[in-house]
Amino acid sequence: MGWHGAASAQEAPVAPEASGTESGGIAEIVVTAQKREQRLQDVPAAVSALGGDQLAARGINETSDLMGAVPSLQISTPYGKTQPNFSLRGISVANEFSASTASPVGVYVDEVYQSFRASHGGQLYDIDRVEVLRGPQGTLYGRNTTGGAISFFTRKPKLGEDEGYFTIGYANYDTKTVEGGFEKTLIPDVLGIRIAGTVAKGDGWQYNPAQDRHVATTDSMAGRISLRWKPTDTLDINLKAYAAKDDPWTANAYSIGQFANGEDIVGYSRFNPAQNGGRALGKNEVSADQGGKSLSSSKGVALNIALELGDYFTLTSITGYDTGKYSISPNDCDGSPLDVCSIRFNSTSKNFNQDLRLNYSDDNIDFVGGLYYGKDTIKTRNEPDFFGALRPMLLGLGVPGGYNNAPIGTPDSIRVLPAFALDPTLTPGSAGFCDPVVVNPNGFFDARTLVAYQTDAAINNSGNFPAGGAYYQGCLAAGAGPFGPILGEQKFDVQRPSKAIYGDLTWKATDQLTVAIGLRYTMDKVKFRNGSTIIYALDGVTPVVNLIPYAFPYDPDLPTMNLQEKANRLTGRANISYKFSDDVMGYIQYSRGYRSGSYNGLAYQGTNQVYYIKPEKVNAYEGGLKTQFLDRRVQLNLAGFYYDYSNQQTTQVVGATTFTRSANGRVWGGEAELTVAPADGLQLNASFGYLNSKYRGNVVDPADPATQFTRNVNGNPFPNAPKITFNAGFDWDIFERGDSKLTLRGDASYMGKYYFDAFGDYGLDPCDKPGAPGAVRPAGVAFTCGNPGYWLFNSRLTYKANDNLSVSAWVKNLTNKYYYTYGLNIDVFGLDYLNRGTPRTYGVEATFSF
Repeated sequence: MGWHGAASAQEAPVAPEASGTESGGIAEIVVTAQKREQRLQDVPAAVSALGGDQLAARGINETSDLMGAVPSLQISTPYGKTQPNFSLRGISVANEFSASTASPVGVYVDEVYQSFRASHGGQLYDIDRVEVLRGPQGTLYGRNTTGGAISFFTRKPKLGEDEGYFTIGYANYDTKTVEGGFEKTLIPDVLGIRIAGTVAKGDGWQYNPAQDRHVATTDSMAGRISLRWKPTDTLDINLKAYAAKDDPWTANAYSIGQFANGEDIVGYSRFNPAQNGGRALGKNEVSADQGGKSLSSSKGVALNIALELGDYFTLTSITGYDTGKYSISPNDCDGSPLDVCSIRFNSTSKNFNQDLRLNYSDDNIDFVGGLYYGKDTIKTRNEPDFFGALRPMLLGLGVPGGYNNAPIGTPDSIRVLPAFALDPTLTPGSAGFCDPVVVNPNGFFDARTLVAYQTDAAINNSGNFPAGGAYYQGCLAAGAGPFGPILGEQKFDVQRPSKAIYGDLTWKATDQLTVAIGLRYTMDKVKFRNGSTIIYALDGVTPVVNLIPYAFPYDPDLPTMNLQEKANRLTGRANISYKFSDDVMGYIQYSRGYRSGSYNGLAYQGTNQVYYIKPEKVNAYEGGLKTQFLDRRVQLNLAGFYYDYSNQQTTQVVGATTFTRSANGRVWGGEAELTVAPADGLQLNASFGYLNSKYRGNVVDPADPATQFTRNVNGNPFPNAPKITFNAGFDWDIFERGDSKLTLRGDASYMGKYYFDAFGDYGLDPCDKPGAPGAVRPAGVAFTCGNPGYWLFNSRLTYKANDNLSVSAWVKNLTNKYYYTYGLNIDVFGLDYLNRGTPRTYGVEATFSF
């Protein structure tokens, strides 16, 4: 399988004999993880780095490729490549899919915080390096985060010789890629400009028979222009403008029904040939009637000014402004040719960040202090469209277009329940079993037929849609009106202004002992603005009811919903490191991080669903050892950690509504990174991560929608938190002759079993069947058994003809492994919603340098 390479960012400004490169040892690495240049081995924290050359050598051209390069890092991209969900040490956004939710893993580009998750993957080209910090960042970084930080540094003009490169590639699925960068020095050592861009187009790996279309396509472009002006030796000004767009046909979710034979609540199964054109669907096929595109775009400017004030002080200003857009039109959330579940997501963002910091450094003291201000505004308009197949059916039966019986199950909306829902002894054979019981005179929804249909499905889902079973037919006979489709429009804005003051002091007490203390005081506000939801009648155009705020009949002049909360928090770190020798350093650290609170933004059915979720908080304890030995031909870094976690934000889908919940828990584990250079032209690397996560100390309160769960999650592992992760690779220069060289790269990575949500196995033992309705929510085996562990293998062969030309052939997912990366339990439709990982891809590319 080979070994996987650790990272290098850039060579340290030390003597060659110290770097180990002349003797064939491991090159030193310089990072700015602590907002000052340091050798990676001198940073007393768990940090990994990848330089631009290493990214290219390993074929890392999208964020999900980083998953096999950094320990304890997991990435899923369920809604397009530019909206990655990052998980570090089991701390993640999990299966949250709202564009308005901030990630617990902070993402930075050239030190500018990127708040809009939909644009996190749009700038991975012409990169100088990537730094990944594992653990809470509650001191030096623009926004407090509980999971860590991922920092991308783009290439800026070097103010030396003109240079550039041009890469063209071709891969299976007729995928064509072009990337290039060109740098022009206008005034040597003073003024330069760099222009870079990338374009990728290709057919998709998934086929949709319902629309006769290939999806999971490639369709992206991005460009960047960077200007560097260094009028004096002490002043360095970097201005950057950029834009990116990704607009593919989205891969449709694999719908695995939770009932017999893989059927969902309306009786569809992807495994039934009779329902799929008379043939079984292949592994790369999903038949979805509502599949659409997922657009994400971003553009912005960033200004970085560094001014040296004498021999000891440096003043740095980092300013960024960007806008973004995100749209899925629509997302087919039932993965079937029936119009059962679809939703259109639309969000735009505006984000401003300003960080002003002062660095002081002498022989014994390093100090970083500063002020931060940031504000992001996200405007969202979503269009839920559920049970749409009922619309033409009911209209065809003569039901008028103004009819409305949308199944909205909130205290505001439910007017009538069937008698058997209140008295379980009543059955379809009992007199008055479906008599109407008015529970809310101000409501509009007669829930009798919906409750009856769900009861039929729970007893024996025969797939008899839309006729239902004995309960449904009995309620129709009793005069209950049929439930209809849900078609609505939801709007809300989220504003998150944040201010902070911070300072971090490092004292070199002796040549061996270093002590560091940092504090950050943050003042956050979260504003929920202009919240409204309306529901349309059966005709799909006539508004009939306001859900948020509630009014029936529809009131066009109803004020919108506006809420606001604030939180002020003190976070920071204390770190002690000791150098046992020049090549062996150990450290211990306590740090506290937090993630700002949020509102349950995707809730659209009732005012009781829009509530504030308290901020996350984590107290983290970590110890590590960084070593090099055997003339720096072997490098071994170790880290162990324990996290005490409060109010972790996680997602639960109940009915047709998404809830953000919070829960307490703890995580402990360890990591090891090994790099070995046994001979010139050969480098072997590996990393290993172990996680043990568990929810604990939670109490179910049915009266509190912010903390209630269908079942208590105590004892369950965190979502997206595999116990074991492993990756390994090798770089082998097969031959080298003059300027030419042939290099083989091999990678293997293992992702252990993990769960998609906080409910673990849903209380089932054994877990080899879907959960039954009742105290335990229904769920398919992908949830009750967990997502199985899997191996992935990649390889790349590169021939460098000279300094100006290289050619590569590559393959990813060599064994064409079928695996899932993301899942939602949508039990109201009786299905597991699952995203498949990318199947085998392969191609060739050529790079011309000048």
